[in-house]
Amino acid sequence: MKHMVKKNQMIITALAVMIAVAGYLNYSGTQLEEAVSRQTSQEEQVLVENGYDVTQEGEVTDTPGEAVLTSVTGSEFSASAKLTREQLRAQNKEALMEVINNDTIAEEQKQTAIDSITSLTDIAEREAAAELLLDAKGFEDSVVSITDNSADVVINMAEISDSQRAQIEDIVKRKAEIPGENIIITPVSAE
Repeated sequence: MKHMVKKNQMIITALAVMIAVAGYLNYSGTQLEEAVSRQTSQEEQVLVENGYDVTQEGEVTDTPGEAVLTSVTGSEFSASAKLTREQLRAQNKEALMEVINNDTIAEEQKQTAIDSITSLTDIAEREAAAELLLDAKGFEDSVVSITDNSADVVINMAEISDSQRAQIEDIVKRKAEIPGENIIITPVSAE
């Protein structure tokens, strides 16, 4: 009977970990959009608190009738995306460290948490290596995001040529260890 209870606990733990990982993957996909939206609304709130008038379109005016056009540049997008990614990873690592440091949790669950931290670290290192080499090759402010053996690459350029696309794909394949068919390259306006 005791063996059966232990086995059920392991199964429940494994299912809980899989649900947590699935939740993280789903959560991380929507976080970038939410972070940009949150950042924009926080910036608008600060502007209003400091006496600026903010229109519905997000334009800021010092005086009535005077409009200042604003836009997010590629480097701002890159910095925001990387910051959001690192904040999410830090939160996940903190939660996993709580599991590891909890004396009431079984060793199998702790090992699963350790494996998850190792995986997060590996992904972070592969993303950083790919981004570093992309920057060195002239693709500045690029963002590489690895999930489930696929990579999304955002390049801070309005358009990319076929040779540039091939160069980006080659870098990501080598540094991130992702097959070419699983690499999505998205150029963004560099305005």
